[in-house]
Amino acid sequence: MENTDESLFFTHPEDISKRKKLNTLFEQWMEQIRSCGDILFPDDGKYYPAESYFIKDGFYPGYFSGNHSKVLFIGRETRDTASCGLEKDRILCDLGCSFKNAPNAVSFFRRIFYIYYGILTEGKYPFCDIPYPDKMIEDKLYGFAFMNISKYSNDAENSAAADYDLINKFLLDSNLEKRNFVREEIEILDPDIIITANLWETHINRKYLELSFPSGDFTKIKAYKNQAVLYDFQFNGKVIKLIDTCHFSARGSDEEDFYKPVVKLLFG
Repeated sequence: MENTDESLFFTHPEDISKRKKLNTLFEQWMEQIRSCGDILFPDDGKYYPAESYFIKDGFYPGYFSGNHSKVLFIGRETRDTASCGLEKDRILCDLGCSFKNAPNAVSFFRRIFYIYYGILTEGKYPFCDIPYPDKMIEDKLYGFAFMNISKYSNDAENSAAADYDLINKFLLDSNLEKRNFVREEIEILDPDIIITANLWETHINRKYLELSFPSGDFTKIKAYKNQAVLYDFQFNGKVIKLIDTCHFSARGSDEEDFYKPVVKLLFG
């Protein structure tokens, strides 16, 4: 793991201020789960404190300080990041390590970068002209936000498959009925556009999805084939464009199943 001193990455005052707000929220969130039972790690059959599974996320440099729409990607769970450093911070882990280790080859990252570039440029460029993620990273074109519904890291040997028991345990442990930390994180991130990674057609307990994304706050606008759906999402007095699409690591074409559905829905 390389140096993860966030002052090396976050230099704009607004980015720094929002990072502090998020870190305060995460500390309070972890305080909530500290009262919950230990979690069995299947690979070694041992129990570990719930808080040791907790991985922070948030936004990358330029999200608040850039002159563009704020795009938030929302996934299901973080994977293989419990050992990313003492910070237990997905964002610093990516900036210090993951973005430098063959991002073009990892479908999860690659699709997020392609979608983000398409939104930045309003779909004006043919897919074949889009730069590869490593070029975007070199040019620091990563001013988007990323959060997972579950902050518990799935580090099991078979982590390629989502651990819905672990995801639902995190949402149960968070006690969202008492304090809805998920919505508070979204409120701090204040996105203009949200791209969700197929959250609803999964085994995530609908009770928790309804608490965070009440169905009454959605108006369906249109769908693109069977690959993505665009909604108007009413959130804290603001209308956010929300697209639920395939999971970013699902099998399929980067262009046909990810890039094109999003830019067609948003920009026609």
